[in-house]
Amino acid sequence: MTEFSCGSGESGADDSHTEAECVAVIAEVWTLLDHECTSQTRDKLRRHLEECPGCLRHYGLEERIKVLVAKKCSGEKAPQGMRERLRMQISRTTIIRG
Repeated sequence: MTEFSCGSGESGADDSHTEAECVAVIAEVWTLLDHECTSQTRDKLRRHLEECPGCLRHYGLEERIKVLVAKKCSGEKAPQGMRERLRMQISRTTIIRG
């Protein structure tokens, strides 16, 4: 994941969102991009993205990364060893929410 800076304090930014709220939204961005969230979560995330320029910018970056990966890897499968290493790494990853 890329570095993230909350939009608070930017010109025209909506300061009603706390950094913790923004971090929670960014943690869920991929579920929105992959259409894996509930309609309630999707609506909540979209509302936040409409109000928060920093989060919207981050969402746009993640969306471009997803498109680029799909374009560059269209139809190709990663070698079995690489897939296993990725599965192991993903299983070791823990998301900590404050």
